[in-house]
Amino acid sequence: MPVLAQKLELRPAARLRLAALAKLKVSAWSLVAAAVLFGCSGFVFGRQTPAHHYVPYVGYPLVLDTTTGKACYAVQPKPDPDADSAYPVDSSGNRIDASIPLCGQP
Repeated sequence: MPVLAQKLELRPAARLRLAALAKLKVSAWSLVAAAVLFGCSGFVFGRQTPAHHYVPYVGYPLVLDTTTGKACYAVQPKPDPDADSAYPVDSSGNRIDASIPLCGQP
C-alpha cells in the first residue's frame, strides 16, 4: 500500500503564502479596536424596534400599548349625536378624551 504511506507535501507557493501570514505582525491595540468596532456595529445593526402589543384598557376603542405603557384609541371613537357637545362621549357612554391619540400616531 504505497499510496497510504506517502505524505502529502505542500507546493512551494503554498509554503510561501503560509510563511508570509505567519510573519504578519499586528499590534494588540488594533485587534482590540477592530473587536470593539465589530461589536458596536453588530449591536447597532442588530437592534430591532419591539412589536407593539395592545390589550383592552377601558372599553373597546381604548387600548393599552404594553410596549410603551400608553393608552391609545384603536379606532377613532364615534360621538353620540344626542350627547352634550361640551362633554362628548363615545357609543359606550365613556367620555372621549382628546389628549389620547390613535394608535400608531405620535
